[in-house]
Amino acid sequence: MKLFIGCGSSDDIPDYYFNECELLLNKLLLNNDLIYGAYNKGIMNIAYNVAKKNNRYIIGIAPKQYENDLNLLNIDEKILVDNIEQRTHELITRSDAIIFLPGGLGTINEIFSAIDSKRSGEFDKTIIIYNINHYYDKLIEFLERLYNDRFSELDDKESYYVTNNCDKVLKLLNKEV
Repeated sequence: MKLFIGCGSSDDIPDYYFNECELLLNKLLLNNDLIYGAYNKGIMNIAYNVAKKNNRYIIGIAPKQYENDLNLLNIDEKILVDNIEQRTHELITRSDAIIFLPGGLGTINEIFSAIDSKRSGEFDKTIIIYNINHYYDKLIEFLERLYNDRFSELDDKESYYVTNNCDKVLKLLNKEV
């Protein structure tokens, strides 16, 4: 299975996030391939290193302005696109499932793009938000407000899963829940 792992590219985050994400990535990328934003820092770098260690197929997708970063990576498939919107589209459409780990603005953009694409019927892939250390609590709270105030249909909430449990991520991915 090809997993799009959406996550942060900052090295300047608390060690807790690195440690927890590495535990999950070691399980996810044992038998699955990686599709990601092709950067060699932060949690993205952990995903890359774990996939390499496990001899997994790696697809890196980057906008042209990050071509130099993409070329630093030893990956199986390099895809250059014109902009972030195209990168997000390619990351989502080329994957079989989508998992979001803690990340910055790019990751938040990807979360909303994936949820909106799924609720619009563009695909029916599993979307999982890994909410370790309550990282996404405010985002989830905001989404709840969208549903409660009826700016979005309550059914849209069924487009994704939120968990802070590594084993549940694996079960959701394998549709065991």
